[in-house]
Amino acid sequence: MTGGTSFIGGHVVPKLVADGHQVTILARDPGKIPGYAGLAGVSIVAGSLADDDVIFEALAGHDALVHLALGHGGTARERVVSDTVTTVNLFQSAAEQGLRHIVHTSTVGVYEHRPGRYGDSDPARPTHVYGATKAAGESYAFAIADSYGIRANVIRPGYTFGAPETDGAPIQSMPELPEIVRAVAAGTPVELVRNAGLQFIWAGDLARVYAAVLSSSEPNRRTFTALSPAFITWETVARWAIDELGSPSELSVADEGIREAALTFDVSEIEREFGFAFDAEPKLREHLRYLATAL
Repeated sequence: MTGGTSFIGGHVVPKLVADGHQVTILARDPGKIPGYAGLAGVSIVAGSLADDDVIFEALAGHDALVHLALGHGGTARERVVSDTVTTVNLFQSAAEQGLRHIVHTSTVGVYEHRPGRYGDSDPARPTHVYGATKAAGESYAFAIADSYGIRANVIRPGYTFGAPETDGAPIQSMPELPEIVRAVAAGTPVELVRNAGLQFIWAGDLARVYAAVLSSSEPNRRTFTALSPAFITWETVARWAIDELGSPSELSVADEGIREAALTFDVSEIEREFGFAFDAEPKLREHLRYLATAL
């Protein structure tokens, strides 16, 4: 696994180990998550996505590759070098080493981010460089796997939240939830836009998706958009925060002409394939309480 010491990796690794998998993590800092040291079934190899020789050797003897890590960069050229090229090398090495399954982490950013409803049967039409990079990774995963006669599947998460699952693991870093909680905890007004919102997924539920894809022998060349079905507005989240924290904060909601649930994602493929769907509200409320103590 690449990205095993990331926020999402900190949830996926314990879930896979609990399901009986042996997980080898490629990590630039092997000691980043102290909790892994005492977790049976986890081994760590020091290295980065650019260390082709380290990766090739580490892949030997494994059944599957889970690619969670990101390459960073502000421009398209920088993304190609740091992410696309390293991803292609990773997939090629996995195939050459005889792994039978590649699981690539993409993003809902591969969809055309304009008003509408999108799902796994829709083509990738990214409107920004990050989405284009992930869409390229999807294509290479399928193409390389097909040429070697192995399986490849893609998971497309959206806004993922959650507290650390393992000692020392990072917390989600997206700004909106912490900003709302800080304002509510301080009792100050919260400024929001009417009908602005999105679909969420708790990191523990996302880990279930990875576990299901790995454990099943059926899916191949499939994409799974991983989110809870319900579109939740930031106004609703703020009201939950006020309720959970007993805050006197008031909401200031501006009407900027956004119609209700302008951009949504069909996530029914996971339910059809694996038999489960996710309700984000209970975990979101729990996370708001956690943030109030952690910030």
